[in-house]
Amino acid sequence: MSVFDKFLAGWSFRSSTPDYEPGETIEVMVTGREGETAVARIGDSTLQIEEAPADAVDTRVLVDVETWDAGE
Repeated sequence: MSVFDKFLAGWSFRSSTPDYEPGETIEVMVTGREGETAVARIGDSTLQIEEAPADAVDTRVLVDVETWDAGE
């Protein structure tokens, strides 16, 4: 393995429009609130986190994906 290969080990590209399956657990950064619902932004997508505590903004949380609409 070359030095270049070692340097790039573990790197990957991600899309600005991710796609997740229901049942997946992902780690996200809570970036704000929309009304009473906490939100996280992943690329161009907005993830609504319904049961987040009020002080969850600017923290990393694990969420279980219940539904994901790649079209929206």
